[in-house]
Amino acid sequence: MAKRDYYEVLGVPRTATTDEVKSAYRKLARQHHPDVNRGDTKAAEEKFKDLSEAYEVLLDPEKRRRYDQLGFGGVESDFGPGGFSWQNFTHASDLEDLLGNSGLLEQLLRQGFVTDPFSVGGNRRGGASFRGSDVEVSIRLPLATAVTGAEPTLDVPTSDTCQACRGTGAKDGKELETCPQCDGRGQVRRATSRGYSQMITISECPTCHGTGKRIRIECPVCEGAGTVRHTRHLKVAVPPGMDDGAVLRLTGQGGAAPPGGKAGDLYVQVVFEPDARLRREGRDGYTETTVALPIALFGGEVRVPTVTGEALLKIPGGTQPESQFRLRGEGFPVFRGGSRGDVIVLVHVEVPKNLAAHQRDLLKEALGTGAAPTARPKGSLFGRRG
Repeated sequence: MAKRDYYEVLGVPRTATTDEVKSAYRKLARQHHPDVNRGDTKAAEEKFKDLSEAYEVLLDPEKRRRYDQLGFGGVESDFGPGGFSWQNFTHASDLEDLLGNSGLLEQLLRQGFVTDPFSVGGNRRGGASFRGSDVEVSIRLPLATAVTGAEPTLDVPTSDTCQACRGTGAKDGKELETCPQCDGRGQVRRATSRGYSQMITISECPTCHGTGKRIRIECPVCEGAGTVRHTRHLKVAVPPGMDDGAVLRLTGQGGAAPPGGKAGDLYVQVVFEPDARLRREGRDGYTETTVALPIALFGGEVRVPTVTGEALLKIPGGTQPESQFRLRGEGFPVFRGGSRGDVIVLVHVEVPKNLAAHQRDLLKEALGTGAAPTARPKGSLFGRRG
């Protein structure tokens, strides 16, 4: 069964603001909450999951931009091989506000389907799990690589696990003690009363930041950070058909995380250098050329620029100034697609500015724009014969 458009799932227009997306999700999530639809709980859970997937993408500016540009293919790398799952849902705090003490959120938390509402970068239940920082870089490439693809090598500023302390931040990796505030759990629980009900909020321990351990003596190499900064040389595969300004996500190639954690991601924005000879619009390229009047009148061939070089363009006799011709298959490919677009050529005709008298007379005679000359000098229309 084909997936529905995310905007259609939430019932919002493509111009919807963040607040409109939030409002639509809250309304529909309450309507399709499994506790409200006990007659068909399984269908309600699937509907609730579809709503959450659409919410996850449309609420995130970067995910939404890639979805608008590339459709489902633009965000599939954000989810696992089987598509969206609750592990990919990063707005558990919104669920907490929405579901309150209904029990569904606690069920999802208990089963590890969503992360704790106030955890940062991962599921902290049953042991801390940190996520490294994301890294964003930009790369400029020639326009031709939008057709051919490329594998440039980037110098990426990033961080790796400190080997001196094995990522713990403590001297020799041993100078640690159990966090006194959370007793090693990495979490603190707060109870809030609302009328006759009570809501339990689970959050990261502010003292140990979810690790359950506190550093007694900092590592002298990384000064307690657990990571060290450096520059990494990384080869990046840029596939054909990418749009200017599109972003590639390289999972796990960002900043390192402490032991047991997950490295961040690397986001590479691809910018194509403009080409003075060719303008890109979607799959097609636009260029122009100027031909001499004899070629426009009698036909011929000229070489015109394309994305990856030059191609021969046949000019038929009688071509009018500002005519357009199409070079099929010489344009840009679709991202992860097959056929290429076209190159559209605008043809200008160069009219001679300085003609000899006999040349003007011959033109008048040939084109019927004047009286025939009284004498015809020996020679051709656009130059004397040798």
